[in-house]
Amino acid sequence: MTGDKNDQEAAARLERARALGSTGEARTLYRDWARDYDADVFGRLKVTGTRRIAELLVEHLPQAPDTRIIDLGCGTGAAGAVLKSHGLTTIDGLDLSPEMLLIAADCGAYRLLIAADLLAPLPLRDHRYDAAISAGTFTTGHVGAAALPAIHRLLRPGGLLACVIARSFYESGGFADAIQRLVSDQRWRILHDTLEPIRDGGPPEGHMLVFEIG
Repeated sequence: MTGDKNDQEAAARLERARALGSTGEARTLYRDWARDYDADVFGRLKVTGTRRIAELLVEHLPQAPDTRIIDLGCGTGAAGAVLKSHGLTTIDGLDLSPEMLLIAADCGAYRLLIAADLLAPLPLRDHRYDAAISAGTFTTGHVGAAALPAIHRLLRPGGLLACVIARSFYESGGFADAIQRLVSDQRWRILHDTLEPIRDGGPPEGHMLVFEIG
């Protein structure tokens, strides 16, 4: 019974995250959720999409440990830990929640951790990174396609972006139109595009995408 109750509470927290209406609400939720986040998301809810998108990025990256990567919405550091396990050592993490970043620091994957809002001016110079990853940021209640220009500026020409975009948010979040424009203008090139489950045994819920930035 306790397990069922914990599973229900984890699912309720996830639903609250998907219904966020403001940056202030997001900071409060993740402040309160940080300690239990990994147990809820990866343990009880069995989310697999974070590992999957990190491994897709690794597949497309040149095998160079000093490749500079920015983990956007890094949370507690799950994607960074996967990248580290593949020998990548120059990873910075960015997240809205200082409490989540404190936990991310413990995984030892990150060179630098930055508390910042993807929808506000970022304290990072243009073309700083060879690759970016976003494992859980592009979903309802979080960040829409308005963040894509800032991400583009962070990456050097020829850099890669690997991201998961929630199926339910692909149209309403503006991603379908924004990606079509970027590809049509030859500013981005699609290297990988599949619709896949993001939870063990779940339905196809996430667009798994890897882009090369022009």
